[in-house]
Amino acid sequence: MPAWPAVIDSDAHIVEREEDIRKYLKPPYDKRGSALIPGDHPWDQGLFGKLGFQNPNYEPVPGVRYTGGMSPAQQVDAWHGIMDWAGFEHAVCFPTTSGTVTKLREPDWQVALARAMNDHLAGEYNARSKRMHCVGVLPLGVPEEAARELRRATTELGFIGFELLTMSAPRPFGDCWYDPVYAEAERLGVALCIHGGRTYSHEVGAEHLRTFSEVHSYTFPAGMLLHFTSVVCQGLPVRFPKLRLCFLEIGATWLPYYLDRLDEHWEKRGEHDMPLVKLKPSQMVRHSNLYFSIESGETLLPETIDYLGADHFMYASDVPHWDNEFPESLEQLREHPRLSDEAKRKILHDNAARLYGL
Repeated sequence: MPAWPAVIDSDAHIVEREEDIRKYLKPPYDKRGSALIPGDHPWDQGLFGKLGFQNPNYEPVPGVRYTGGMSPAQQVDAWHGIMDWAGFEHAVCFPTTSGTVTKLREPDWQVALARAMNDHLAGEYNARSKRMHCVGVLPLGVPEEAARELRRATTELGFIGFELLTMSAPRPFGDCWYDPVYAEAERLGVALCIHGGRTYSHEVGAEHLRTFSEVHSYTFPAGMLLHFTSVVCQGLPVRFPKLRLCFLEIGATWLPYYLDRLDEHWEKRGEHDMPLVKLKPSQMVRHSNLYFSIESGETLLPETIDYLGADHFMYASDVPHWDNEFPESLEQLREHPRLSDEAKRKILHDNAARLYGL
């Protein structure tokens, strides 16, 4: 691997095992026999064991195996191998399934399980590494409790960020419902990360799509656009100007199109429909603490970065998920002929360092 400057991976993953989380449940929930992590449809993401961690021979980098069923210690070791090979200074790792805790209907169970998940992530991943950082999950169905858990997990367990899944949210993320969470995250200076998802695709009208590719291609951007619309139009960056918020895993080249669309509506109806948004939405985003992960191969990536400014974009490997393009994505970004060295440095390192406080 070339001697590139240090990189921060803004969106990587670990793969949880239910038996590991169960050890952290407190009484009486440790006696509960139900499945922990809710889901909807058992799609074959690995395509008969060919792709990503569902492939028993998957090696994201030479000599480093990363497959399903590995223990937390084995996954930390794998991540250290990946980071050493690729020159990563830090890797910020998101759970693969735990974010759907917000779909649990029983508030007390949702809170208890979120706490157990965070204790597990802190004790069996983050405690083993100063370079790999798992983000936490929150019981967003109970906002006051979610704010309390955010405070505990940040101040007692040392989390640097929390995952907010697009397809498991009780309400759009611009809604004042979440204000206790946002106030606490802003006060503590911890990142909130809106992460694309596919589970519960019926929430955005995908229930009649027939293949995994259809569902996955459509649901990630559809869910993200729903929440981005709410965040912008409800003036979340105005209500909480120091809140650090990111949007992950759908790329970035949708932004010029969609911000043009929001600008048009603001010009015609902003005073009535977006009273907190005093600047055009595109201008508000340019001046905000909003960040977006990119895909290195996006055709209009340079134009998008020029449109919004390089301070808003970050590199993400998505290892070990089935659709990651690492290490080619890292090489492609480093060698991109239409991006300046300054923009590359911001995307590969500086912006993620600022977002996560690294």
